Amino acid sequence: MKFRNDIGALRALAVLAVLFFHFKIPYFDGGFSGVDIFFVISGYLMTHIILKGFEDHIFSFRQFYIKRIVRIIPALLFLIIGLAIIGNLILLPNDLQQLGNNSFFSILFISNIDYYIHSGYFDLASQNNILLHTWSLSVEWQFYLLYPVLLYPFRNYYLTNKRQFIYLFISLIILSFGLNLYFNHRDQSFSFYMFPTRAWEMLFGGLACLWGADIPKKIPKLWRKLFAFFGYSTLIGCIILLKEDDISWPSYYTLIPVVATFIILLVQYDFKALSFKPLQWIGKISYSLYLWHWPIYVFTIYLGLNQSYTIITILTLSFICACISFYTIESNKKFNQVRFTLATAVGITIVAAVMMLFPYDQLKINKEIEHLTNYNTNYRKQHLPFQFRKGICHLDIDNTFSQYNFDICANIAPNKKNILLLGDSHAGVFAQSLKEQLAKQDINLLQATVSTTYPLLDTKGPKASCELIDYMYQKFIPQNAAHIDEVILVGFWGSQQYPDETLKFKLQKVIQYFKEKNIILKMIGQTPSYSIIFPNILALQTKNSAVKEANYLDPKSAHVNNYLQTFISKDIYIDVYNLPEVNKYNGQDPYMHDDDHLSKYGADQIVAYLLKNKLI
Repeated sequence: MKFRNDIGALRALAVLAVLFFHFKIPYFDGGFSGVDIFFVISGYLMTHIILKGFEDHIFSFRQFYIKRIVRIIPALLFLIIGLAIIGNLILLPNDLQQLGNNSFFSILFISNIDYYIHSGYFDLASQNNILLHTWSLSVEWQFYLLYPVLLYPFRNYYLTNKRQFIYLFISLIILSFGLNLYFNHRDQSFSFYMFPTRAWEMLFGGLACLWGADIPKKIPKLWRKLFAFFGYSTLIGCIILLKEDDISWPSYYTLIPVVATFIILLVQYDFKALSFKPLQWIGKISYSLYLWHWPIYVFTIYLGLNQSYTIITILTLSFICACISFYTIESNKKFNQVRFTLATAVGITIVAAVMMLFPYDQLKINKEIEHLTNYNTNYRKQHLPFQFRKGICHLDIDNTFSQYNFDICANIAPNKKNILLLGDSHAGVFAQSLKEQLAKQDINLLQATVSTTYPLLDTKGPKASCELIDYMYQKFIPQNAAHIDEVILVGFWGSQQYPDETLKFKLQKVIQYFKEKNIILKMIGQTPSYSIIFPNILALQTKNSAVKEANYLDPKSAHVNNYLQTFISKDIYIDVYNLPEVNKYNGQDPYMHDDDHLSKYGADQIVAYLLKNKLI
């Protein structure tokens, strides 16, 4: 295939968009759409290779797969070897084991399936997964495996009846896009990670290849120029304007960058600016740059070095590693030997499996480090359901509204003071502590808490969560206002689902709502959040005394804590962000079990402080 500047430029645009999005550089909030640009390009190129083979009657499955192997696998193996070396130097035992797990599934190109199976609200923050970005490689590889098998039986249609062949393509696009929309409402993780719901994006690239042969001849140059300009402008608009918090992805919105890329590939207009050498160079190294940028970023988070002033350093390191990978591995003909590549892949897969299964807990390591690195996993299994009263009074994303037990959780006690705990998971963390400590004062606790949903009058989130919050505001509280003495409202406002001004407006409506109902309102304020789980910070400090907790604090939580106090009165908002009365670690329990949720030990201390000072 003749070299095309537009494809090189699209690759550069896509990889820079993803980099700047991951590095949280301003005005690149929609940079996640760069992955979708890559998908369309892959579909275009693979379709061209396969159909050219059909036309020349020389298509070979063996040669097709060999070329994909030597193109994709060597650079990935180089990355995993590098990460294993670095990981052994700096990672805690559990994280090293997790790296082995993720490496194993990445080499087998099924990491997207593994991430889907293990995705969940209380899982470790995805930004701590060093190989998270390999999900897209796995989707592409699954496409490479299945695509020629799917097209081959219809090769005669392509050669003799191209129209029917195109109808087949369009039918497959509609089917895959339909699956995407179906699962988008029922299982968003499946919609995001899995091949059947992503295939339509690559098939759009294939359609551009099918139609593209005749387009440059049939459409005047001026129109091609206008269409191409529209395509590039749309992609830049997506990268700047789309926000992942405001939309689901992939969805109808994903059509915008996909169709824009489709148009650019279809009209094949070569702007002079596209030949700009630095742009084409970035497109050339885009695969290696994509591979290395995310692990480097995660390592900086892990070491507490992801400060705003380090972004230039992180970018520079990403490009240096990408260059090493590209010039020594990708463009090195020595690695074009499929037997060597496959043998190396098998060897590294075995090493990854050993890392994944190795009994690190039996090594003679520091017992405190072992305890801390296992703390979150053990806590979620042994204590979390009781702390939250999960599936009874707290609805997680795997619960339904019908599971909420009104008899236990919303039972008004006529001869007692009744306090309602209302909010998201950051309210849920106080449930057991409040229940136990209020009972000593003969106070009845009501609880209606949910996951990933703010306790607002017009809230958004998972269906069951919204149903419970809406029910409490629309029916339960109005019907029982005379018997509810106080409402304790808690939310993880630090997640910043809304801009500051929007959040202010919505919270003022909530405050007015309870004022009109004559119900005392108290808000337990925003607690700190961290870039990695807090027990791991303690483990890293045990390992290296130079590690500072402050380097891991998420500034968004501190900001929102200060901001809320500018418009919520002190008799409502209780600032607990940095209480000196809270001991963060007692040698056994950290005050948080993950990156932003209080453990029972932490919640107990805050509730005791609130009751002692008669703040609730």
